[in-house]
Amino acid sequence: MYEDLGIFKLAKAQMDWVAQRQEVVADNIANSNTPGYLPKDLQPLNFKDILAGSTATPVTAVATNPMHVVPDLGPDPFKAVTQRKTYESTPDGNAVILEEQMAKLGEAGDKYNTAAALFQKYQKMIRTALGVQ
Repeated sequence: MYEDLGIFKLAKAQMDWVAQRQEVVADNIANSNTPGYLPKDLQPLNFKDILAGSTATPVTAVATNPMHVVPDLGPDPFKAVTQRKTYESTPDGNAVILEEQMAKLGEAGDKYNTAAALFQKYQKMIRTALGVQ
């Protein structure tokens, strides 16, 4: 029911994007001592494309044998890109700045909480309009 409403589609997309970004940033932090590692980040979320319904085509696993188990990987419309312009790097070529990555984690948490609160408020508004408590 809710997936057809634009505001819920946007809130869900924002929450999915933030969850994926947290994984990418956590990977950057985990590789902060890896020589030559360049940090990655997600491209910004484009709400216009989400409302138009032009999300990336999901890639799914295919069973070529009836005995194969096909995992439900779900769609992953967000692509991590390597940052080319880094502000500083260590002599071994690692360009991960922990302070910057921690700030991104905090920002991602704030965006997730905002999207979740928006989702809950609109859900409550619709339930009130329908007379369902």
